[in-house]
Amino acid sequence: MTSRRIAALIASLAIASPGLAQVDRAAEAPEIPAEWLDQSSGQVREVQDEARARIQGKAPPTLETLSGWMQTEARSWEDLRGKVVLLDVWATWCGPCVAGIPHLREMQDRYSKEGLVILGVHSSRGYEKMEAFVAKEELPWAFAADADRAFSTELGIRYIPSYFLIDRAGTLRVAYANRERLDEIVEALLDEPAPATLASWPEPVQKKLYASDVRGQPAPAFEVEQWLTPQPSTEGKVMLIDFWATWCPPCRALIPELNELQERFHEDLVVIGVSDEPVETVRGFLKDKEIKYSHAIDTKKRMNTAVGVQGIPHVLIVSTDGVVRWQGFPGSPEEPLTPAIIEQIINADPGVAARRATHASAAGG
Repeated sequence: MTSRRIAALIASLAIASPGLAQVDRAAEAPEIPAEWLDQSSGQVREVQDEARARIQGKAPPTLETLSGWMQTEARSWEDLRGKVVLLDVWATWCGPCVAGIPHLREMQDRYSKEGLVILGVHSSRGYEKMEAFVAKEELPWAFAADADRAFSTELGIRYIPSYFLIDRAGTLRVAYANRERLDEIVEALLDEPAPATLASWPEPVQKKLYASDVRGQPAPAFEVEQWLTPQPSTEGKVMLIDFWATWCPPCRALIPELNELQERFHEDLVVIGVSDEPVETVRGFLKDKEIKYSHAIDTKKRMNTAVGVQGIPHVLIVSTDGVVRWQGFPGSPEEPLTPAIIEQIINADPGVAARRATHASAAGG
């Protein structure tokens, strides 16, 4: 039996737990074989292992920081959903990177029709030469430049070439892959079932936002001055941020609904109320109230100002990759915030799926 058939058989046995949405099915794949990982030793291996522990099995860094896109219309992981992505971090001046191009060309020819997308991300050094090099060599796959090193920093890259594999569900399955095993890894991931039931992000609805429209864009940095409740863990969870005030009747009326959402989706959602009022005012208001979600204050209104909020309550729902997936007034007649919207976002989020799979694997021993 070929290695590809073996991988297909193993993938077919990776059935999601009954209590989890089918979005988890691809994420609950078998443990990554040790031979799939780069076989470097010493300091190189230490750097890779440290980064791998942080990023593998989670949503990959956003593509929004990349520039100089070539030969692709995809600009986000959502655009690549359902594909297996081979991420090649390289440079034109890097000898081993250039030496690996013939193999990548073979893989492009062999697997692109089956769902493989190769994305070459040029390092910040010398990225200006990427376009001319790609044109001269007639390289047929997608390229982008990491001009400010934001993308490479998230991946923990200090040595190139470095290869990463993202599965059909959008999870970074293999960080720092063994270049000698790329075909084997790609074949195994291609043989996994596509997440046909994976939810899509909510489509933007035409409505009055009372703020700048940041839907589908990276959310501003989340900053607060002081937590009035214990600071919640947001690792692998969707964030619902509610800009509110104690003097605002619609804000107060929303509290029971947010309590209900937090309680219903507590495993996958973190609800955070943010007020710009003095701490004493908010703390006094919350005293003796039944509050089931987190609260903080930011009198400087940093995130509020970045979004241009003109009316409250105003809600942002941010996925694990830091992108705003829903925005607006929760009671909007055009698009009220409902549990169905929350559930759709959670089921579309690969970071949530990865966290669920990790917990399920740990629970199974």
